[in-house]
Amino acid sequence: MATQDAASEYIRQVLHHTEPPPPIQARFFYAAGGILIDDPLYPLPPPTSGSAPSKQPPKPFSVYDNTALDKAWHELRRKLLEYREEHGEKGEAHGQRWNSREARDGKRNSGSRPSTPRAKAGTLATSSLSQYDGHSEPENDSEQLDGPSSLVFEVGQEPTTTGTPFIRAPSRKKLRTLDPESRQGSQSRASRPKPHTHDTYQWDDASHLAEHSPVRHEHTQEKGPTDQIAVGISRLHQVEMPDLQMCPIYWQPVNDIAKVVRGTWFYQDTMLPVETPVANMLEAGYVELQIWTQTWKDELSSAVEVGALGEMKVVHMLWPEKVTAKSKAGARARRDSSRPSTANRENLLRTVVTNLAEAVPETEEDQRELAVEAACDLIDISSGAGGSENKALGGSIWGRQGTIRNYDDHGVIYANAKEARILKPTLLPSAYYGRRPLANYIRKGHKLGIPVVRGFDQTVWNKLHPSPEKTPAQKQAEAGTSTSASGAPTPARRKTDPDLASSERPQVTDLILVIHGIGQKLSERMESYHFTHAINAFRRELNVEVGGKECKSRFRKGMGGIMCLPVNWRGSLTFEEGGYREEHDPAYNDFNLNDITPDTLPSVRGIVSDVMLDIPYYMSHHQPKMIAAVIREANRVYKLWCLNNPGFSGNGRVHLIAHSLGSVIAIDILSKQPTHIPPHLSDPTQVDLSTDPPLHHLLFSTHNLITAGSPAGFFLLLRKAQLLPRVDSTSSAALQDPTSLTDAICGRQGQYGCIAVENIYNIINGYDPVAYRVNAAVDASYSASLRKAFVPNASSSWLSYFSGSSKPFSAQPTAPPLPRLPSQVELETHDFTREEIAEKRMLLLNDNGQIDFFVRYGGGPLEIQYLTMLGAHSSYWYIKDFVRFLVVETGREAGRVGTVEGMRAVKSKAALGQ
Repeated sequence: MATQDAASEYIRQVLHHTEPPPPIQARFFYAAGGILIDDPLYPLPPPTSGSAPSKQPPKPFSVYDNTALDKAWHELRRKLLEYREEHGEKGEAHGQRWNSREARDGKRNSGSRPSTPRAKAGTLATSSLSQYDGHSEPENDSEQLDGPSSLVFEVGQEPTTTGTPFIRAPSRKKLRTLDPESRQGSQSRASRPKPHTHDTYQWDDASHLAEHSPVRHEHTQEKGPTDQIAVGISRLHQVEMPDLQMCPIYWQPVNDIAKVVRGTWFYQDTMLPVETPVANMLEAGYVELQIWTQTWKDELSSAVEVGALGEMKVVHMLWPEKVTAKSKAGARARRDSSRPSTANRENLLRTVVTNLAEAVPETEEDQRELAVEAACDLIDISSGAGGSENKALGGSIWGRQGTIRNYDDHGVIYANAKEARILKPTLLPSAYYGRRPLANYIRKGHKLGIPVVRGFDQTVWNKLHPSPEKTPAQKQAEAGTSTSASGAPTPARRKTDPDLASSERPQVTDLILVIHGIGQKLSERMESYHFTHAINAFRRELNVEVGGKECKSRFRKGMGGIMCLPVNWRGSLTFEEGGYREEHDPAYNDFNLNDITPDTLPSVRGIVSDVMLDIPYYMSHHQPKMIAAVIREANRVYKLWCLNNPGFSGNGRVHLIAHSLGSVIAIDILSKQPTHIPPHLSDPTQVDLSTDPPLHHLLFSTHNLITAGSPAGFFLLLRKAQLLPRVDSTSSAALQDPTSLTDAICGRQGQYGCIAVENIYNIINGYDPVAYRVNAAVDASYSASLRKAFVPNASSSWLSYFSGSSKPFSAQPTAPPLPRLPSQVELETHDFTREEIAEKRMLLLNDNGQIDFFVRYGGGPLEIQYLTMLGAHSSYWYIKDFVRFLVVETGREAGRVGTVEGMRAVKSKAALGQ
């Protein structure tokens, strides 16, 4: 570090900087595009209807998230410098040469032309530290400058004020090039490597997603230092560094990848970040003119006194003059001269751009790219490797009025150390026209040009963008939104994030994983049907219920928050390998689904294939593959959750919701699931999920299994199996009645239908043609004796909800009528032993003494049942009764004492003889 400090000090002396520029109050923004990560009621991700999302201004990360991001970036910046020094600053250690434009833009060659695609100036945000940028090799060696001497200042020369060529961002390796002996073997500038890129979730046809989400590119080189910072109110997204993009943590991206920008200069009238290349050009001018010094203040005062001619001297052109063959020849001549003249005070940035140019830029885009590269180098050198990061980072995502601009031919007047004005040519000072913008407008505070400020001001932002008054639902959802352990502790977040600290913000104690059923193949064609959309909407409804006093009153001691995440298993599967194949069989006929599908009614057949064929696939030889896909995806999500929430595997509870075919797969998995997780798998963060063969069971114990719209009862019937508890269960019901843990009542691991759970619930929509009951799979006679159970109505008062009655609460309840006693004949013929076994089984499988619960849906005088049926199977995520039921059953005390009275098993009147 001492060597780096010495390097920084030397460079400042070369540039005549007595002190580094003041650090910038940077602010990270993300391209909203419909994503609001700090709004608990906003859809994440926002579903699209085939058209591009409306253009929206970027959103700032919260104060706490911004602090974490900036701290992480500075730490990563230090690691990147060390990595480059250890591995060769520009990739020399690996013998690879990379193109600078490709590195900055993150694009791969299309193969249509040998030359590299040119990047837009807006993508030059990250410069040499945010990505491994570099400079392209010249096509003609004769146009290449003579090695490092074209950029490095000769020690024997006395530097001029502004015209000195300089070295790149400080590093010990580059300082060694100042030694003439170390330069003798160096003949050419090595190129820089590509940026790190990432894969995204690949659909078979991703055209409908490409226009809405930036694509995460493929890794093509050795990884350097990276970092991921969890952001948002629920910590469901992360910012990847140094790529600077925000993506979901737990599910594959679906229209919710967002570009991230680190703003340094901001438009004064909106406090939104200035376009990244423009911000870096502003900062380069700030560094070059040393705006923060008293000297600049004196120059401004002197310019006002002199008049228009004086003001013309303090104008800084935003973009340097174009590099031409004549300017390059002049730069070469000045470089070859024995002693540069201190009287020639030429523009430093223009000189740097000229020296960096290996050839005359072909287009204005190339010229701007070169200028931004030089500006980033100048900013890096001014602050040093151990100093503050004053560059803007990330691609431009917004302009002053939505349109991204470069402000060509514009000039800048720096009014003070914080403010500047970008002026078009007709507003610049002119002695001929008598224009004096500094004296007549800027000094007097009048509007002129485009005002920009250096550094973000949260107070100004709050005034320009006041938060709208929150609705009761928003307040309740915010109160119910929990944070993961990767977020800030509650007291710290209250201090740094007052807007997000209005609730207790508990940490998550209960994780709900949702397994989808049939139809997710359809989401590859119709993105709005993606399961992730439904679960994100479902999570919002859960937050509202968790924040309500009705549910909180039933929570167990130590209950925190609830997090709900999707298990998207279908997208990783394909069944197009054809039929059975014999090796070396010349008569083998290879055919697939497309070969046997008629070309008539393609839309209808496509929907049938994508939705209905999952069921016959599951009943075929593909079944093990589908079960393995669910296990693999559930374990992946759970491991990620535990990585972001240390200690959850020891203290948290996991619940499964399985919909449709997913419930059948869940029964299969839980029938073979160990009752207790093996000790060597107790820490999921240390488990390698890529082992071969893969794990055949879940990494967690399931507390509650909730099936919805489930055909599991039919599959139990097909296999002639029963639904049984485990004989080695340690559930609360088993601990209360250990005598029930016998082979006559329970089953063992591996027996189909003998599942490793504490409670199983089967939720049925009466209009859902796919849903079947499962009470009878425990005991048919006992099931027939039970009254039909409904999930309590969430629209009623909480007293009636938890008492099981929809009638108004009465202060003087009437005594229930006495049941009719059974006759002597009934007593002699009734099998009480079987009933006792069935009742014990039910209590071991569910604390309420029953499994089937119906939800109220549809109804009304104009209802047509067959039309209602069409949407019933996918309706569960939007039924408020189901949402409240889930919150209450997840958060209640264990055992029968914690159950809701209205959900306990009750014998029917017929069974009681009434």
